[in-house]
Amino acid sequence: MGHEIQRYEDEIRKLEDQELELMEQGDKLKVEVTADEKKASATKDSISRQMNDLGEKSKALETRLQELSKERKELAETMDEDLLNRFERLFASKGDSAIVAVEHGVCTGCHMKLTTATVKDAEAGKEIVNCEQCGRILYVAR
Repeated sequence: MGHEIQRYEDEIRKLEDQELELMEQGDKLKVEVTADEKKASATKDSISRQMNDLGEKSKALETRLQELSKERKELAETMDEDLLNRFERLFASKGDSAIVAVEHGVCTGCHMKLTTATVKDAEAGKEIVNCEQCGRILYVAR
């Protein structure tokens, strides 16, 4: 009988030790969960602020795009129609590099050397000058 009591007491101690360990693990996990919840909340707030900022920037860019489109339309109405058509064809095929600079006698669109006469015409700026190789409109930065 004494052995049984001792055995049950030992088993109770083991169970109490296990219970304490589980309680300690639970406390640690609660602390981790709380910290993770704070991180998640901070991340959520940051994302919310960034989304608001992006929304505002998007609206501003949309407004600017409308202004520029209106300005382009007004300028296009004052241009020679043939020149405008020529530019629009170039823009459709070359994208935003329809008009490129001449640097050191080279077209920055196709990187081919230009003739001296072409460079001089572009420098004069009296007429629209195209690259002999790629057809882009050339200008000389001053």
